[in-house]
Amino acid sequence: MKRPSPPGNRLAFLAAALWGFAEATVLFTVPDVLLSFLAQTSLRRALVASLWTVVGACTGGAVLYTLALSHPDAADAFLLKVPGVFPELIARASVLLDSGLLPGLVTGSLTGVPYKTFAVEAARSETPLALFLLASLPARLLRFTLSCLASWLVFATLLAGLSLWTRRVLLAAFWIVFYTAYYAGLG
Repeated sequence: MKRPSPPGNRLAFLAAALWGFAEATVLFTVPDVLLSFLAQTSLRRALVASLWTVVGACTGGAVLYTLALSHPDAADAFLLKVPGVFPELIARASVLLDSGLLPGLVTGSLTGVPYKTFAVEAARSETPLALFLLASLPARLLRFTLSCLASWLVFATLLAGLSLWTRRVLLAAFWIVFYTAYYAGLG
């Protein structure tokens, strides 16, 4: 008989799915933040949360895809209201998709092109929704898995001698510096 998941795991997985959905639609902060914190105490838990994040992200991607299919101008206006999304970034998603759906999604995922821009551009290019979601699964999972592995390697193994509180402060500082640099580079 399978043991039930502890409440903390269920809450973490729900948070991961919701964050994946939010980042795929309106949020500018990537779910990697949550996943990297989870990986500090359990790589397995973080990897399972990654799966939930992908489900949430694909659901959000499907919502934006559907909006873009029926109301492309509204979808573009919606994207441009999200902090950190600008016309050049949307155009970059289009160029990456021209190089192939899966390669474009993987490259974008690893280079900071928001998934939400790909959802809108996939609809615009008349990529079938099922194909878009099928390619999204490995592209998003690769990115989230790499984030989990990197955090686990650095914070749970290399810095394992530090207290969990200290490792969390260091990780929080990393994300603050990351987003400060990211947004400074946009302006």
